Amino acid sequence: MKKILSLLLVCTFILLACQEDYEHNPITSDDVIPSAIENLSYTSINGGFDISYDLPSDKDLLYVKAVYENSKGEMAEVRASIYDNKIQILGFGDTSEKEVTVYAVDRSENVSKGVSFTASPLMPPVHIIKGAMEITPDFGGAKFKWVNEQQTPIAILLFAENEQGELENVHTVYTSQSETSHSLRGFESVPQPFAAVIRDRYDNFSDTIYPGTPDKLLTPLFEERLDKAKFQKVVLANDDNWDAWEGDYWNAFDDDLGSIVHTQGDHPRPSIMTIDLGANVVLSRIKLFQRAPNQQHWAYTHGNPKSYTLYGAKELPGSDGNLDNWIKLRGCESIKPSGLPIGQNTDEDIAHFLAGDEYTFEESVEIRYFRLAVQETWDGAGFINFSELTFWGNVIN
Repeated sequence: MKKILSLLLVCTFILLACQEDYEHNPITSDDVIPSAIENLSYTSINGGFDISYDLPSDKDLLYVKAVYENSKGEMAEVRASIYDNKIQILGFGDTSEKEVTVYAVDRSENVSKGVSFTASPLMPPVHIIKGAMEITPDFGGAKFKWVNEQQTPIAILLFAENEQGELENVHTVYTSQSETSHSLRGFESVPQPFAAVIRDRYDNFSDTIYPGTPDKLLTPLFEERLDKAKFQKVVLANDDNWDAWEGDYWNAFDDDLGSIVHTQGDHPRPSIMTIDLGANVVLSRIKLFQRAPNQQHWAYTHGNPKSYTLYGAKELPGSDGNLDNWIKLRGCESIKPSGLPIGQNTDEDIAHFLAGDEYTFEESVEIRYFRLAVQETWDGAGFINFSELTFWGNVIN
């Protein structure tokens, strides 16, 4: 037995010792340079070029490459297999003329004579998006809204003033959505600067974007976070029971994202919750956190609310809870940025999940009583669950 083991060890050593670099070399090797590509044509696109060509007839052709100098002044290349006859170059940060050379390469890594062209790409996406961005006053801060028709992966760097009176990057939004917005909150209602810069994955940057005001300053709309200690529970005839399973009604207002509300699931839709806000208020926005943000496997699934309606009233219309007697404040639709099926989440999806579903109110309606009416959950569950509900607005003295 020992002899067999010794023999195996010796054989293994020999095999390892005999391994050479030929495993990474071409199966065939020659010095024959392949023919050049033919009939090259190109189209300028935003930040680059679409290039097409006819492949040479060399039987050992392996790939085609386009070589150019990128926006950083470095030589770069893009490759395409022999099963395609086109290459796309992206990432140019301006519209100055670029020289691109296209080569055919065979299995022996022989490179053909290059075919070159010089042309200008169209305006890069970061500059197009910059032209479509708006920075406007929002409740407690500023709202940044942009259009990204080509759905280019970008980073939006959002700036606000720090304690030293300097603009500072306080948040970055990573997105490829065609149209979206983001708000910075928590600022006093006094004139102050806000700004944005757009960056793409090639490290191209837009110029700094400011509000369209003469002094580049915005005054955030006044709001305050409602005091949850003043809330009172209200139960009307058509309200659901939010204390089922491990849930509790007051978990929705305890500022603990680890606790939840939970319905039994045997109540007809909509499932309704009613709350006395403890004072007359004009709401500016609310934020609803889906169940347990610290347990991301429940993101955009389970009994998390997907479609719901918000109602309000200054005085209780009646104990029957008939929604026809309440003021409809707005409809809400929980949005998953990527639009992917349940169970598939991007980094952008998780960032949105952790930030909470936020909804603002366009009309100033004075209310004291608030109702949440859930029509649909993310996975169609019969029960409803979520972690927290928070309100902002103006308290009417």
